Amino acid sequence: MLRLNLTLFLTFFVCIQFGYTQEGLQFSVNHQLYLKGNSALLGNNILSEDDVDPFNDRTLYNDKIKMEYIDVDDDKSTFSSSQAMLTLPENSKKIAYAALYWSAIYKYDKGVTRTINDQIIYKGNDERTLDVNEIRFKTPQGQYQDIKGLVVYDSYLNSSFNDSKPYVCYANVTELLQQTDTINGNYTVANIKATQGYVSGGCSGGWLLYVVYENPNDKPKYFTTYNGFLEVDKEEVNISFANFKTDEIGDISTSLSLGALEGDQKFKSDICSVYNKKTKEFVPLFSNLRAKNNFFNSTITIDDKYFKNRTPNSINTLGFDLLKMEIPNKDNGILSNNSSELTVQLKTKGDRYYLFFVAFETEISPIYLENKNEDYYMTVDIDTYALPQNEDIIKIENLNSITIPNLDPGYYLVTNVFSVEKNAENWKKFLANKGHNARSYKNPVNNWSYIYLEMSEDPNVVYLKQRELSRLDYFEDIWVLKINM
Repeated sequence: MLRLNLTLFLTFFVCIQFGYTQEGLQFSVNHQLYLKGNSALLGNNILSEDDVDPFNDRTLYNDKIKMEYIDVDDDKSTFSSSQAMLTLPENSKKIAYAALYWSAIYKYDKGVTRTINDQIIYKGNDERTLDVNEIRFKTPQGQYQDIKGLVVYDSYLNSSFNDSKPYVCYANVTELLQQTDTINGNYTVANIKATQGYVSGGCSGGWLLYVVYENPNDKPKYFTTYNGFLEVDKEEVNISFANFKTDEIGDISTSLSLGALEGDQKFKSDICSVYNKKTKEFVPLFSNLRAKNNFFNSTITIDDKYFKNRTPNSINTLGFDLLKMEIPNKDNGILSNNSSELTVQLKTKGDRYYLFFVAFETEISPIYLENKNEDYYMTVDIDTYALPQNEDIIKIENLNSITIPNLDPGYYLVTNVFSVEKNAENWKKFLANKGHNARSYKNPVNNWSYIYLEMSEDPNVVYLKQRELSRLDYFEDIWVLKINM
């Protein structure tokens, strides 16, 4: 199965809206994949009351606890370490992508408290290192490897978040997982830097590993991750996901993964919602472990279960939140057939928190997956090219040819593909009302209907028509296929 993955540092496909100037770094698309497969999320916190023992007390506020580094690896070369286990199905060990993120509150190395006139004062030397992107990473049955990641955001370098000075870093560890002999097992991350002791709002920190793997038996899916760092405080934050298309028929399964700092269990005011287009309302997400009004609550959960396969396996991860959950979509009420957008809203009334990781995945149309195969189709960027480009013509000529019985050889400008005949007829009627002469053919391999507007053995003719039509808003995604040539 051919897969397409795109690494982007653009904001084309994620729209983040604010009601005021937001502190931090706006999220942008980091990686996208279209393939048959699934994902796994694991991780752990790196600060706690004890360096080894799990912490399960839910009655204390985070900033009342004297924090120290967790260190479970019995290795003198590391000052902090924690573990989490990856467990993939037996037939699903082909790794397509693996992203490692780590984030922490890091105002200074160690902080203390003083009580002056019945008021608690948090103090530290206000100095700390800048090499927060240098850590150590160990795969199952492997040895530690030094990782130097990308500093996505470090507030120590600017005037934001003066009380806490958080940061987030990222590393693409796909090759490390692809090269390891043992995929399943404990992954260890060490030497993540954070404030120990006390800091206003509480110390917190941790890491996550987001793994996308291929499985030919799974439905086609769209996966995307984002880099950024945002405070959710006074106003809500809306994040809109796009660049996908769900199937024409059947139930649609979709899920959301999030990482956040400072989600205190004691505060009950933070909400994560998804937009229902039918009711035009935001619907709060929740589970047995995450209440509607306390969604970020210092836990690590997968769907409706605590993720316990980690060391230490604290129930209260002290300001570090990590979750993956399926978005409830009964009767496709949230994400319907033929959908291409989903909006998530984050807000709070009192428990300020920092969002540092977002990943979205959804089942997509198998037609949409097929159209992402660049060996067989050609699109055009109308904003870049003002005149016919020789490189594009060469790409069209070099497309792999598809065999369709009883169809004239040539280059076909396809506007849409449907697995349901009624939908194909409706699209043709729509095009006719717009003044287009739409024609169609069926591919006997999948029995899908392909609607096209131009056909020629001359690639220049089809390419020019593609450029012309791509300027129309209802032709944002049209492509050229090479047939019987």
